[in-house]
Amino acid sequence: MRLTAALKLWLAGLLSTNVAAAGFVCPASVDYDCGYGAQGIASSTNLTAGADWRVCCELCGEMPSCVAFTFLPKTPLPLCELRNALSSRNVSRPGSGKVSGVMPASPSPLPTPRPSPPPAPPGTQKNIIFITTDDQDLVLGSMQAMPNAGRLLRDGGANLTNFFTHTPICCPSRTTMLSGRYQHNNRVSGPSAPGCMRQNTSRVDNPRFWEDSFVRRLHDEHGYATGLFGKVLNSMGSYGCDGNSGLPPGVDRSYVMCTHNFFNNTWVDQDTIVFTGDDSRAPAGGGQYVSNYTTSVMANKSIEWIESVLAQGPTHPPFFAWIGPHAPHLPATPAPWYAAHPVGLNTAPRGDPYYNYSGRDKHSFIATEPIIDDADAAAIDVEYAKRLRSLLSVDDMIAGLAHALTRAGAWDATYVLFTSDHGYSQGQFRLCSHKMQVYDHGVRVPALVRGPGITPGSTVPAVTSMVDIAPTILEFAAGAGAVPTTMDGHSLAPLLLGGARGAAAAAGWRDSALIEYQSIAQKGVGPGHLKHPVDGVNNTFRALRVMNASHNLMYAEFTDVSKAADWNFPDASLNFFELYNVTDDHFMLENIYASADQELKDRLHAQLRAQFNCKGQAECR
Repeated sequence: MRLTAALKLWLAGLLSTNVAAAGFVCPASVDYDCGYGAQGIASSTNLTAGADWRVCCELCGEMPSCVAFTFLPKTPLPLCELRNALSSRNVSRPGSGKVSGVMPASPSPLPTPRPSPPPAPPGTQKNIIFITTDDQDLVLGSMQAMPNAGRLLRDGGANLTNFFTHTPICCPSRTTMLSGRYQHNNRVSGPSAPGCMRQNTSRVDNPRFWEDSFVRRLHDEHGYATGLFGKVLNSMGSYGCDGNSGLPPGVDRSYVMCTHNFFNNTWVDQDTIVFTGDDSRAPAGGGQYVSNYTTSVMANKSIEWIESVLAQGPTHPPFFAWIGPHAPHLPATPAPWYAAHPVGLNTAPRGDPYYNYSGRDKHSFIATEPIIDDADAAAIDVEYAKRLRSLLSVDDMIAGLAHALTRAGAWDATYVLFTSDHGYSQGQFRLCSHKMQVYDHGVRVPALVRGPGITPGSTVPAVTSMVDIAPTILEFAAGAGAVPTTMDGHSLAPLLLGGARGAAAAAGWRDSALIEYQSIAQKGVGPGHLKHPVDGVNNTFRALRVMNASHNLMYAEFTDVSKAADWNFPDASLNFFELYNVTDDHFMLENIYASADQELKDRLHAQLRAQFNCKGQAECR
């Protein structure tokens, strides 16, 4: 039962303890040591002793006409002022304890999801394969290890040249891929809540996440045979890896990673836990069974299943396969047969100016990163070589998939989408080896799509991102009407297929990508590089990557993830800003926020806040 505002006020004392214990997160944009003028006060009520500003915030949230509140820590009882109109803002002396907040505008209600369209006639739907690598960069040259992908997918399809990951770390990015929703619409309730890198993906705690996934929809609503292979999410306990949860709804074939290794790996095969690569069974003299190299295992399992679907003949159901190689994630172990491949003789890029560059005007630990010395540089080169060599097996897998589909006469009836969950650092701004950064080397990733109706060798320069994958796959499967309006992303099919609809879509397409990350760690270090921190509580950001006819910008706002009150980025919590004119400063060397025009900064802040709060296609552009 929803309590009235009056009853809430009467219970304020009781609520103060319960709200704090439950970890209540105020949705308002909060200012400390600030208040408002006398105009617009709808009610003024004493709270019980010990109540804090969060109680006042919740009371405001329960009053439909309340737009702002002010909490005053008076004695003997604190005071809560609720306002139905804003007046002038006043700054109190530091340490006064006064807290004011402006409630977010009520979002427009999400439209009722469209009913599922009837299944398409047999033989009219296209097969779909989605391949996502793990930690693969774009701007540092990883694609040189993938000539088959270049020939079959880029030259044979479309290259999305301004494609961005939404969150530059594994599980949140993969969560967005599956759901078509931004990180802020999949995340847990606060910084202390458990989850998959801040994401609420558990089938036990949040069954709606998987039920709303595009994979389940493909199977149950559009008649697809569906298979999952390799790495899907980082936490797969409730997807069979606990040994008792079984297959997720809408999945016909599952051979997914429970652990993430290149040998000696644990998988769930349908609903059975299996293990590959036990060194105790290795040949005399030790070593590893080459047949248990995980990229090869998932490649063989996926091709075997696809061939079994195609073997059903001309009336076989359309299939969807998710294939998630672990390469080139650390330790980036290459297959034994590629351990000395000459592609690994390439060294990590040194010529770009942000390599070993001191980012003194950047946030948190980046401003004090120590110089990359000879030992660091040598370690980077070793890892760079292993990353490239590990990708050779992914490239072989792509060639193997194309061969199997061509032999079955299904290659021209199959869409193949290829990308990575996020980019990487290899010495940029003295970050030796990791992800989780807002700059282009961390958020630009490869994005290649080929299939029926896509012009070979074409490019799509529009600003696209990970949130668009699920809508695109659903439209490829069953048309535009199959995309739920509750998803945040938009289908790329019109941009990829062209024609009049494509031209109209391009004309009204977004000109910015939303990027957000809520740190998963305290100040930490990268494996093998003990001197160079890679993450910390202030590495918590929301950002816009703007690209249009007049601007090419990166704008970012930072806060601390450790504070519950800062979970929603209230204005008062923002403690650092970065702004780059990428037209003139391609490598984002000079933070121009301090000298930038205030009107531009205000406009970017308002746009970013709206994007961070958006939900559904009507609000998320």
